[in-house]
Amino acid sequence: MIKFKGITWDHARGYDPLIAASELYFKQKGIQVEWQKRSLTNFGDQSLEELSKQFDLIIMDHPHVGVAEASNCFLPLNDLVPANILNEIKNTSAGPSFESYHYHGKQWALPIDAAMQCASYRADLMSNESLPTSWEEVFALAKILSSKNLYIGMALCPTDCLCSFLSLTAQLGSPIKENNKVLNRETLNNELLVQPSIGLKALSMLRTMRDVFHPKALDWNPIALYDYMADQNDIAYSPLAFCYTNYSRIGFRKNILKYHTAPELINVVLGGAGIAITSSCCNVQEAAYYAAWICSDVVQSTIYVNAQGQPGNKMAWENKQANVITNNFFTNTMPSLTNAYLRPRYQGWPRFQTFLGETIHAYLVNDTDPALVLEKLQAAYADSYLIEKNKENK
Repeated sequence: MIKFKGITWDHARGYDPLIAASELYFKQKGIQVEWQKRSLTNFGDQSLEELSKQFDLIIMDHPHVGVAEASNCFLPLNDLVPANILNEIKNTSAGPSFESYHYHGKQWALPIDAAMQCASYRADLMSNESLPTSWEEVFALAKILSSKNLYIGMALCPTDCLCSFLSLTAQLGSPIKENNKVLNRETLNNELLVQPSIGLKALSMLRTMRDVFHPKALDWNPIALYDYMADQNDIAYSPLAFCYTNYSRIGFRKNILKYHTAPELINVVLGGAGIAITSSCCNVQEAAYYAAWICSDVVQSTIYVNAQGQPGNKMAWENKQANVITNNFFTNTMPSLTNAYLRPRYQGWPRFQTFLGETIHAYLVNDTDPALVLEKLQAAYADSYLIEKNKENK
């Protein structure tokens, strides 16, 4: 019997649908896929090279595709999945999810899960207040809710600090882009990470959020935020955090959260997850069949979404039953996903991304001079390309 070992991330959204789908696949094909979990932090930070030596299948985060390419720890799926099936998955991918795993002409993973930053709220606490459509309206709502002893919530731990900074700078007109041409520090210093005025405005907005939103925001990732919102009764609204369909379902937590497009609608950071095949996998063709099967619209629209999944397939996002069981989560947030911002994915980005989050979080904790923060980030951004330069010079 063929067996595969896979690793995903530790949440109902990341684990439960894989178990349900794999049980069905075993019944249909007689092929066993065993899934293990890693923490959400490790999902973003743990070495793909090390994991690839232990597992056949990995659920990965798209900013790491440059690392995957450079290390050869994954197999390009162009060579394993038939072109017609790959094109079908591409054409039915939700938002830029498929594109996010396509790098330098190769497809390094298939979009099994789609997400982006968006708004969430407690309908019972919002009362008759309108959902904000701009950041100006968000800060106005914070004052209104404060008069009712209610808060706006936010996830501002280091990882989510950086993602919100990326969303804000993109919305303000200076998205951080991957620079494929500039590969030395001297010329990179002439290539800005972000326009200074926009970078300063984004940092100022984050500091205002720290001051007027819920005081625990600096400690929270989206899961901690949503668990709190669903259990306690003092946060009515959150403008920007990665979405989790689970909290919009009856019975998942004490109270239901509803989801909506983010303020300004467009250019919020793309999230989600992809399924990749490692270089150590023995039966690569069967692994490719499984990956394509679990990403197909027929699976994603049924057993995958029914088992707490957040599909990467837009047919599932448009599925009537999927929206019934999630209080229209998919319909209400799809515009933000369709217009999501795709982060850089070059080899040095993941390390810089971690530094970006830690630096912005420290700025919020310690009230660092924002101009110095931008200078520090600019230098680190330049250094993050030196890996690529050294590789080219070899």
